[in-house]
Amino acid sequence: MFLFLKHRSAATIVLSLFTAGVISSCCTASYKCKGDSLSLRFRLLSSSGNDLLFGPGRMYDSRLTRFYSLRGTDTIFHQCLPGPNPQPGGDSVLYLDIEPFEKLYVKWDNTDSDSISLQLIKVDASPCCPDYTIAESIRFNQSADLKEGNWGVIELRK
Repeated sequence: MFLFLKHRSAATIVLSLFTAGVISSCCTASYKCKGDSLSLRFRLLSSSGNDLLFGPGRMYDSRLTRFYSLRGTDTIFHQCLPGPNPQPGGDSVLYLDIEPFEKLYVKWDNTDSDSISLQLIKVDASPCCPDYTIAESIRFNQSADLKEGNWGVIELRK
């Protein structure tokens, strides 16, 4: 009977080592894991569809736009840069990389600001990558949930 347990233990050890080897080998491949920051792209449009940040009808200077969140009494500013629209022929967009916060505030200029609410969820990535956060829904000033438009650009309408 002892011989049977000895072989069973050896088989369990071999199987465990094999499983660990398979998992670790998949993790040594050049997987690109998603970090735990959110990358969002925005356009600010008037109710009639005119671009308020870029182009001839702009009302705000995109270089002065600030996105921030609050953590207790601390203000956390998020990197926001203008960049090309992935949709061919479209006006520029604001690229925003943020830590996952449920509430963002936007200061368009010295007198005009708005809020953006994010409903965040964790996504189980894989055995080789850590879990990450995505925005399941986005609201602008208590509006209905916004959908990502074409090419993953979110249109905020004022």
